[in-house]
Amino acid sequence: MCDKAVKPVSVTRFALSLALITLLAPVATDMYLASMPDITRHLNVTYASVQLTLSVFLMAQGAGQLFFGPIIDRFGRRLPLLLGITIFALSSIWAGCSDSIATLLVSRFIQGLSGALLLVVGFSSVGDVAQGAQAASIFAVLMTIEGLAPIFAPIAGGFLDEHFGWRVVLWASSVMAAAAFANSFFNLRETLPVEKRIPLKPRVIVQTYKRIATDSTFLLPTLALSCVFFYLFAYIAGGAYLYQTVYGLSPDTFGLVFGITGSAVMLGAIASGRLVKRTTVGNVAKLGILLIIAGTSVALASYLTVGLPGIVAGFVISMFGLGNAEPALVSLTMSSQKTALGFTAALMGALHLMLSSLSTPISGVLLPINPAYWFIFLIISACVSMGIAVAANAALTRVAAS
Repeated sequence: MCDKAVKPVSVTRFALSLALITLLAPVATDMYLASMPDITRHLNVTYASVQLTLSVFLMAQGAGQLFFGPIIDRFGRRLPLLLGITIFALSSIWAGCSDSIATLLVSRFIQGLSGALLLVVGFSSVGDVAQGAQAASIFAVLMTIEGLAPIFAPIAGGFLDEHFGWRVVLWASSVMAAAAFANSFFNLRETLPVEKRIPLKPRVIVQTYKRIATDSTFLLPTLALSCVFFYLFAYIAGGAYLYQTVYGLSPDTFGLVFGITGSAVMLGAIASGRLVKRTTVGNVAKLGILLIIAGTSVALASYLTVGLPGIVAGFVISMFGLGNAEPALVSLTMSSQKTALGFTAALMGALHLMLSSLSTPISGVLLPINPAYWFIFLIISACVSMGIAVAANAALTRVAAS
């Protein structure tokens, strides 16, 4: 996709090009949230069934990365990338044509698989060309651009749903995929040299995954990242119910409110890119998780007292912390390995997305009972992430000292 080492003047363009492909899956997640009530009515199914389309998408993204990691370490990044974008576009069109929940589930599953391929290509490409603070800076640019998804995708999705219907919302992802294909074709070259490619043999695949999974410098930051994403998708799934069902917001107003909290993710990622130049990557991750805990506590207190304005303010703090923590934890995970970066990105992505997929049905159960239980659930997941992040930082310190 690019030269063996990215030149300083091309780092931003490289990151922006990668962001266009890694942005597709988050957009496909966030854009149709405001349409869930409409999909429920038009397909004559329960809200929980429509939420399952999000769970299926996330599970496919997670499991698919385990499959695609070895493939891109064997055949390189460029050709699988172009194929993945094509399948993503076609499955987006199919999803918008769904006339039953079964068709929507299958199309979202295929869309999730193609999204998995795009994610492992994006993250492993950064690892191909950068390590340490430079990698963290590139990941921060990626996360900054991806931070646009929770800002503009719900707003755009709410507008499209309000004026054109939910099918157009799903078709919009295919338009973005077409733009990403054109950009990738002309601007991204191969980043994995032939001499670094790994044979596609079952024994080698199993041994490589086993080696990476048992490395504490990989496993601990990955688990901390998984808890952060668990929190994020619990918020994404639950936020649609909280804002629209509990507080009665219309789809376009919901998109605006969701975009306000989502904008903090982008700001947090920008801050993360600057903070890693002043302190350790591990410290940036811990600071971000601390803000997640603090913000969610504010949101819970506001739900019990002042209501919606305080909840939104609390989640702005939380999403800023998430934007802070995510690129730092991704950098720690990817920098733990020097080879087999496709495997590394795949295992990282599989763990955090498959675990995250469990958060959506739990949110769907807790919110109708009592939204306070959902807020407490979010706080617990963030606290678990903090504990693991502290352990990960200690493990990295021991390895560096040895």
